Amino acid sequence: EVCLASRARMTELWEQRGRDPLRGHRLLRIGLNPPRESLYERINARARAMFSNGLVEETRSLLEHFGAIAALQSLGYHQAAQLLRGELNLEQAIAAAQQGHRNFAKRQMTWFRREPEVIWLEGFGDDAATAQQAAEYVLKGSSGSGLVRHD
Repeated sequence: EVCLASRARMTELWEQRGRDPLRGHRLLRIGLNPPRESLYERINARARAMFSNGLVEETRSLLEHFGAIAALQSLGYHQAAQLLRGELNLEQAIAAAQQGHRNFAKRQMTWFRREPEVIWLEGFGDDAATAQQAAEYVLKGSSGSGLVRHD
């Protein structure tokens, strides 16, 4: 929205006007760290569901309307396009998408582990106990204790 309104890139705006830190807010960083095996099971099921729910047809339509645009190089679409070109069969495409998503999840975890002061919760966000733990941290934070304050 800022870029569209100013007709400039954010990096250009920051160079021109500077970049002020957020003030008057508390920062709470909660990370989810489910068991890797469970995470990979969910990733595999999600990738398979993408193919079952019309990813190949959507990719075919996008290719027909727009050609080989960069967005079709993203996870899932890339493998669906390979299937459409005959480079992979359906099971190979699903397996490649699953592997790609697992690799991406691993890179995300590596990235977020470097973030300072993250409260890591063991579990998924849809797990009631994990959600309760997160809610308790949020409530603790609203009283002003235990969080990083940026004033």
